[in-house]
Amino acid sequence: MIAVISDIHANLEALLAVFDHLRQRQVRRIFFLGDLIGYGPNPGEVIDYLKRFEFCLLGNHDLAVLKGAPDYFNAAAQRAVAWTRRQVSPFELHFKFLHNTEYIRRLEAWKFLLELRPARRLGDLYFVHDTPADPGSCGYVRQLAQAREIFAKDPAVKAFFIGHSHVPKIFTGDSVADPEYGRKYPFSTRAIVNVGSVGQPRDKDPRACYLILDDGGYRFFRVDYDVAAAAKKIRAAGLDPILADRLEKGM
Repeated sequence: MIAVISDIHANLEALLAVFDHLRQRQVRRIFFLGDLIGYGPNPGEVIDYLKRFEFCLLGNHDLAVLKGAPDYFNAAAQRAVAWTRRQVSPFELHFKFLHNTEYIRRLEAWKFLLELRPARRLGDLYFVHDTPADPGSCGYVRQLAQAREIFAKDPAVKAFFIGHSHVPKIFTGDSVADPEYGRKYPFSTRAIVNVGSVGQPRDKDPRACYLILDDGGYRFFRVDYDVAAAAKKIRAAGLDPILADRLEKGM
């Protein structure tokens, strides 16, 4: 079995709750679809955990921390990018700290981020942060017409797994649907599957969302975690309060 998770956004409480959920199901392989940092208060700790995953992809917020926030980011997101960079970049430390443990930790984290890529294909499964139509473009898959174009472009793929929108969805050639949690979806139906978000869901359900896949198909799960503690840490870190408010409302 393999867990496919996305969009942690430096939310350590949500990530640890998902880990506990996976341990109970004896799932040891984890694929991550990007946006490990941005918005949340624990970027360094989350990066340390993600080094253990089988593979990690590059999200648009990860790229923004490396290269600077794009103009289309809202003000809160831009400030979160700048704050996150100060927490993880080795270039933000004064020269006198160059040889300490914190510098080495940051340097390893920075190298890890630089090595991330936006998409990966494994056999007839395709994993990408944003859209399979143009990985790394920050585009969304939201319409049935978009899904049909993706299916036609790469007919050999039986399932595409995506993140980015923070909203779990299943696109087939005929429909767009919300997932039923715990239900087994077989690979006999081609699909573009948005796995939702671990650290910042936006479907009005604050619980962490992810899925588990095996040879036969995949299942979605929701996991409770201490949302209030994560929101309190966001406010205490000096990040925009709206980021905490959104976390509590699942928006």
